[in-house]
Amino acid sequence: MEKKELLNELDLVTKDNIARVLWMREFDAEKIPEDVIDYIKSDKNSAKSFGERMQYRLQDMINYPDSFTPSYKKRYKTFIKHSEFLTPLQAYVMTHLLGLDSSRGYEKIPDEADLTFPQHHVPQLGYQVGWHFFVGNCVGENNKEYGILFLLYRYSLLPPPIARHFGLSDLENQIFEFQLAVAEAGNRHYQAKPLAVAGTTGLVKFSNEPFSYYLGKNTARSLQNDSLFPIRLQGWGINLEEESTVEIQVDLTLSSTKDFLLQGNKGCLPCCCGIGTLYYSATNLKLKPNSILKLKGEEIKLKEGKFWFDHQWGNSLEPLGNSRCELVRAASNMVESHSRGWDWFMGQFDGEREITMAAPHRDENCEFYEQTGPNPPGVMTVNVTGHYIDEKSKATKISGHLEVSEWVKSEKSSDPNQYQITHTWYPNKWNFSFGEDVPEDIRSFTMVPIVKTGQSGFNASGAQYSEGGVYIKDKKGNLIGRGFAESVYYANGVKNMLSLSGLPVTPKMLDLVRKPSPLSFLKIRSFLTLAWPANRAKIKKILLKCVEQGLPTSMIG
Repeated sequence: MEKKELLNELDLVTKDNIARVLWMREFDAEKIPEDVIDYIKSDKNSAKSFGERMQYRLQDMINYPDSFTPSYKKRYKTFIKHSEFLTPLQAYVMTHLLGLDSSRGYEKIPDEADLTFPQHHVPQLGYQVGWHFFVGNCVGENNKEYGILFLLYRYSLLPPPIARHFGLSDLENQIFEFQLAVAEAGNRHYQAKPLAVAGTTGLVKFSNEPFSYYLGKNTARSLQNDSLFPIRLQGWGINLEEESTVEIQVDLTLSSTKDFLLQGNKGCLPCCCGIGTLYYSATNLKLKPNSILKLKGEEIKLKEGKFWFDHQWGNSLEPLGNSRCELVRAASNMVESHSRGWDWFMGQFDGEREITMAAPHRDENCEFYEQTGPNPPGVMTVNVTGHYIDEKSKATKISGHLEVSEWVKSEKSSDPNQYQITHTWYPNKWNFSFGEDVPEDIRSFTMVPIVKTGQSGFNASGAQYSEGGVYIKDKKGNLIGRGFAESVYYANGVKNMLSLSGLPVTPKMLDLVRKPSPLSFLKIRSFLTLAWPANRAKIKKILLKCVEQGLPTSMIG
């Protein structure tokens, strides 16, 4: 009787997420493990508790606002009225609609990175957000090529002190998300509908020595006690597009012979005034034989491939948040920024060489973002920075030039009933050029997707991105490598996020969640604070370090 009662107590979206994380097409209470049922039925996992915790946090931000920050009081009071009962997904999405002050209270980003392994392989739960990200290209015994994305993502719903106030452990304070996508070269791209489950469900566990990360039946597990690699990835999901339902499953084993790449400044990208990220990568993972992909009812044995791994975590990314330095918050009021997002790339070349590159979005390119008209944007040019990694794992910082010369429109969704099609234009061809820090034979190259229909997908929060496998070609059109290209925050997902969070999608609400501009009195107060001689010298020193650490201008204003 208890299991049948469970069917009635849960909302449909939560049941669907629990079913899919356990590899079930439909929720079946009889197949839920007994210990998981105890977690699901606990008070901590109730809609009333998620609502109570959200209301407490919103009131805390009203009572203790960040200095030198536009007021979100009206927004938060409105959210409180809609937060008496929240599902885990609604609470998760609503956190993405909070203001700049939402970065307060999380574990502070250190001034310098001090990454140690295996300690830092597992999720770092005191920070706001983090992910374990595997992408790569492979060939099946059917001689078809595939690009694969496998992502374990987590988000701390509450700053740790508030979580402890409610008796939540660090694990219980999380929302865990799983994403799986496959592109079949020459055909099309499939994303499994993203899933998100709360740490209060008992469906997530992880450990070190050996590393293991279980999100239901989706797993990443090291096969040796003293090393992250080789690692086995197992994942499953369903694409629910209107014209077809496609089941996707992977069972991949990856090995590595290279050292970890510490991204940015020795693992800081950046570490500045308590915000930023800590970040390392494994750049050259080899797919072991007998790995398997299941797609469209066919089981495909994979015979070779190369992958890339990122582990990144930090504060102030989702949503964008304030610096923890008061003077930086004052400075951000003087130079207003309207752009957010980034483009990221990895390339794997002959000779066991790799390049990783990134370009934060900038206001001068706003005409290329959120474009949904009938015609594609023109040619976009940006600067990129990153690392070149040689065959011996030596990493060299590089900078170069990128030209986006072609675009593709996003006309699909892994579940159109839940994630609305955005009709947004995304980059679809990238031309790179670098200087003498990069070997001459790969100094100039072009990336083109392995499919022509676009590779956009959704986060469970409703934000859209584009991510997929690419061919890398030289100026003569010769294939010289393969990689992955990522474009984030080209689409405006606010309407989708409002709908997913249970908030009304109205002009009034859309205006309420728009980024506020600092009022005149706040700008004057900021200017006078920064004009004080002692503060002027101090802010100059702080901002110089922020720039050296690679802090995007969108994170400081």
